[in-house]
Amino acid sequence: MPRSRRRTTTFLAAGLAALFATTGCSAGQDGQAVAAGPSPSAGAERQPSDPSGWTLPLMAYRPTKEQRSTLVAAERTLVRTCMKDFGLRWAPPAELPVVGPRNEMDWRYGIHDAAAAATRGFQPDPAQVARYEQALRTADAAPRRSPDVEVVLGGSGLPPEVLAGAGPEVRAGTFRGRKIPKDGCFGEARRRLGTETYGATALASGLFGRSFHESLKDPAVKAVFARWSACMKGKGFTYKDPVALFDDERFGRKPHPVTLLETSTAVADTSCRGALRVAEVWHAAETRLQQGYVRAHLAELEADRRAVDTSVRNATEALATG
Repeated sequence: MPRSRRRTTTFLAAGLAALFATTGCSAGQDGQAVAAGPSPSAGAERQPSDPSGWTLPLMAYRPTKEQRSTLVAAERTLVRTCMKDFGLRWAPPAELPVVGPRNEMDWRYGIHDAAAAATRGFQPDPAQVARYEQALRTADAAPRRSPDVEVVLGGSGLPPEVLAGAGPEVRAGTFRGRKIPKDGCFGEARRRLGTETYGATALASGLFGRSFHESLKDPAVKAVFARWSACMKGKGFTYKDPVALFDDERFGRKPHPVTLLETSTAVADTSCRGALRVAEVWHAAETRLQQGYVRAHLAELEADRRAVDTSVRNATEALATG
């Protein structure tokens, strides 16, 4: 499959994309106890929240970052071996540098770094963006694979334009006299690992996105949003709730020069969030919702978790013998 390209995005586009995801993340051909938020003691000075270390109940039924890395590494090892059997050398593309949030919880309830807000508003670290764009340019300059090799990698389910460019032997299902596996070397690797999505499942991922949307209706969340709105208005900014700020196209649809309006809005936002403990209240509401989901779907979620564990074991074995 031709390489996919990911473009740089800002806080609202990149950070929130993970929040609104409702299904498991499909793998590209070149593919990666419930803790509550911190509760400062009474009278302690309130600092801006940092949710990057928080968890949510459904995370227990999804692969961890480390497990996903194991699955990706094993898949690549198996694909490399499969390609070698066809007399082909294959190397996976370099991982693209991270841009924006550190993990899926970091910006789930909005930005929270007051110093960064004062210098770059809602946008990612410029150094991260520069590294990311350089990595894209390097990847774009790499030699393209031939259609025959693409089919050996991805099988007959590739786009018609790729299949049309392949030779007659490959279109017939063989390469150098050897049968191409169903869905290519990637398909073979994923069947051996037992996952096509690096362990993510539609149920757990869908519920993870659903809880974010449903938390907006929680009475405690609506109440703290109203206080946040009043706080913002007192600083000269009119937004009904944080979601309205997320939707402000002046700040988050594409990379742009930082403006005084953006930084002043971001500073006001982080100040109001920290003072009112918006993230803590929001996280608590989402935790309650997800606990309810777990009770309602426990058997299915436990089966998903067992499948993840099986895939990770398969991956560990593949890495040990690869």
